[in-house]
Amino acid sequence: MTDIDGMQLAIELATGKRDTLAQALSQARQQWVGAQLQLDQLETYAQETTSRWGAQSGRCAPEIMRHHYQFMERLVHAIRLQTSVVAEHAARVSQEAELVRAAEARLESLRQLQAQREREEQLLRQRREQKQSDELAAAQHRRLLSGGMAGFAG
Repeated sequence: MTDIDGMQLAIELATGKRDTLAQALSQARQQWVGAQLQLDQLETYAQETTSRWGAQSGRCAPEIMRHHYQFMERLVHAIRLQTSVVAEHAARVSQEAELVRAAEARLESLRQLQAQREREEQLLRQRREQKQSDELAAAQHRRLLSGGMAGFAG
């Protein structure tokens, strides 16, 4: 395996890793959005319930109001739990995004290294070609000189 083949393999592996991490980031974002939607639904339901019961609170029996307050406590507790779930998902999104950024940076550095090596290889080829051309010209010049000298001496 040549250096170029090895570098191409490293780039392909880095690309695959980046793509896998990007997919994990996408899934983390979808989970975060789902958790946020669920939190929004809970908060909306709590607001609607509070406004509905606010108007009826004076007309309800104390026992019904006590059940309502217990229900609202459980609903507020569920909102707090869901808020922490949303925060956990947001932290995971942040972690996954950092992994993707690191993988992209690694991939870009490999691509730059490959480009640099290709430029160096091209420069080396050009130097070899120039050397061959110079040697050919020098040999042709020597032949001309030796041919001219032979004709000059004779």
